[in-house]
Amino acid sequence: MALFGKKDEEHAANLVYRQLRLAADRRARFYVVVRTRDGKQHSLPGLIESCEGPTLLIDMSTGVRLSAAWKGQVVECYFRIVAMVPQRTEQHFMFASRILDIRALSTGLIVELEKPAAIESGQRRRSVRVRPVPELVGMLEMRRDQSPDDGPLSLAALDGYLRIGGVAAQGPLGAESSVPGGTVADTAGGDAPAPASVPAPGSLPANDAQPYLVDVSAGGLRACIAPRAGEGPETGLLNRGDRVVLRTILHWPGGAHQPLDLLLKAEVSTRMQSAGSLPGGVDVGLEFQFEGKPDADGMVTWLPVRDGVYRLAQWVNAVYMEYMRKVRAQ
Repeated sequence: MALFGKKDEEHAANLVYRQLRLAADRRARFYVVVRTRDGKQHSLPGLIESCEGPTLLIDMSTGVRLSAAWKGQVVECYFRIVAMVPQRTEQHFMFASRILDIRALSTGLIVELEKPAAIESGQRRRSVRVRPVPELVGMLEMRRDQSPDDGPLSLAALDGYLRIGGVAAQGPLGAESSVPGGTVADTAGGDAPAPASVPAPGSLPANDAQPYLVDVSAGGLRACIAPRAGEGPETGLLNRGDRVVLRTILHWPGGAHQPLDLLLKAEVSTRMQSAGSLPGGVDVGLEFQFEGKPDADGMVTWLPVRDGVYRLAQWVNAVYMEYMRKVRAQ
C-alpha cells in the first residue's frame, strides 16, 4: 500500500515503531543478513536494544563477528512476533536497512541501523519452519560423520558410521527398490518410496535411540534423540559443533508427489533438554552443510548448501500452506 502526504508518513512511522516496540518487548529474535562478495549469506542473530530514536540499535552476542568495513552496507532484516492468545500465531516481518555504525562492547556488539520507513510481511525461505505430523515423516536416520573430508564417498561406507538412531532404509539410496503394486522406482534422483512401516514416535520404548523429527526448515531441523545416542568408545555425547550424516524420507501432503528422499550432512548447532514425548530425551538442532547426490555407481558427491535445500523448501512450503488451509477452514 502506497502512503502519501505528511499524515500518511506519520501513520507509517507509527506502524513501524509499534511493530519494532512489540518485538523488543517480547525479546523477539532479530536477524541481520549480510551478503559477501561471492554471494554467500550470513545470518547474524541479535535482539532489539532500542527503537526509540531515529535509528535502530541491535544487541548481538559475543559470538557474532562483524567487521567495521560493513558500515554503509545495505542488509536484510527479519524478525518474528509470536502471540499465544487466543491460539499460537506467528507474524513474520522483514525490511531492508543500512548499517550506520558497529560498536564493540565487552558484552558483544551494538549494530546501529537506519530505521525503516516501512516493514513488510515475509521471511527468509530457509527460516520457514514446520512441525510435520508423524504420518508425513517416512524415515529419519542419523549417523556421526566420520569422513575425513567432504569429498566423494560411497554409500556403503556410510553404513559403517556410528549410528545415532533411526529406522533402517529398506533399500540403499541410489539403488532400485520395490514399491507397492510391483513397480520399481529409481531413487538415484533423490525421490524414493518410503519404508512400508515406520513406528510412530509415541509407540517407541523409552530406551530406544530412535530419533523423531520435531521441526524442519529448508536450512536445518530439530530432532529428539535418546540422551546418550551417538556416544562411542572414542567420542563423547553428541554436542554442539559435531557433524552428522542424516537421511530422511518425507511424504507430501495428500500424496501429491513421490516422497522426498534426502541425504544430508549437518552440524549440531544446539543441544537442550526435550519437552517432547521421549522420556529423558534431548533436542538437537542441526544446520545443513552439504546435500548428497548419489550416482548410479553408489558414489555420493556432496554439494554445499548455500541458502537452504531447495527441494526441502518446496516441501516445507507445501506443509505450511496445507496447515494454513486447514486453519482458515476452521
